[in-house]
Amino acid sequence: GNILAHFRGRSDSAPLHLTAHKDELGLIVKRVEPDGRLRVQNMGGLYPFKWGEGLVDVLADDGTVVTGVLCFGSLHVSEESQIERVKAGREAMVWRNAWVDCKRSKSELASAGVHAGSKIVPARSRKSPVLLGDYVCGHAIDDKGGVAILSEIAARLAHEAPPQDTYLIISSMEEIGSGSAAFATRTLPGDRLIAVEIVPAMPEYDIVNDARPVILYSDGRNVYDERVANRAAFLAKSLGFDVQRGVLSSYGSDASMAKQSGSTPSIGLFGFPTENTHGFEIAHLGGMVNCLKMTAAYAYDA
Repeated sequence: GNILAHFRGRSDSAPLHLTAHKDELGLIVKRVEPDGRLRVQNMGGLYPFKWGEGLVDVLADDGTVVTGVLCFGSLHVSEESQIERVKAGREAMVWRNAWVDCKRSKSELASAGVHAGSKIVPARSRKSPVLLGDYVCGHAIDDKGGVAILSEIAARLAHEAPPQDTYLIISSMEEIGSGSAAFATRTLPGDRLIAVEIVPAMPEYDIVNDARPVILYSDGRNVYDERVANRAAFLAKSLGFDVQRGVLSSYGSDASMAKQSGSTPSIGLFGFPTENTHGFEIAHLGGMVNCLKMTAAYAYDA
């Protein structure tokens, strides 16, 4: 579910909603084979090449973790094996041909609370962030980076009241089509929702991975409020840094999906540029810091 925080403002008119999502991409067990192999399918926009073979955590019913290995198969084979066609470049690896091996029997997995419907994420041992100069690298910066930004803004809001009531929504299930943020913004007072998110740094969007935050004007789900976008760009300029402006295609956010469902009329997206989205992501620390500054300035903009 959502985590909500309400910060009372100097006025209760025109409340503001800020959101970032705490969920991440993962897999779900489709079935457990007689030999204990877990057949899986993706949850959200995840592809096998983005994870690669390696350790995963299978989340059991009692909250414990069963360790497994995401497997594609051995390469020293002939045309009899599907992986040979992948190796030769004639087929792509797809989830139906991958599996997770926990080296446990089907009955042992059942006793451990692993079954069809169990969720799978990269193992924690693979998820420690790495610093490369001015960049932070790791899995699920989408949207841990956004949650970190809102956590810092929450500390500021607790110390100094904003002009308007402000609600922070740390949402769930964004990666599988949203819904929880849309529910929150529909049921809370106010009609402005700003998502804080990663934005892909790609040449087709003319977005680069540097210290400039990104403001979206449109994505694959909706058009963002131009007044919100332009005001944020003005505030960034007044803080001494430029922004990048984006029009994206294969992309959606809690904000654009909430507007699509009719849950809110006014939306914005303030982001930080990121490479390798939905994989081992790389984000510029300066871009994250300036996204924080811009979002905070917008929250305190009378």
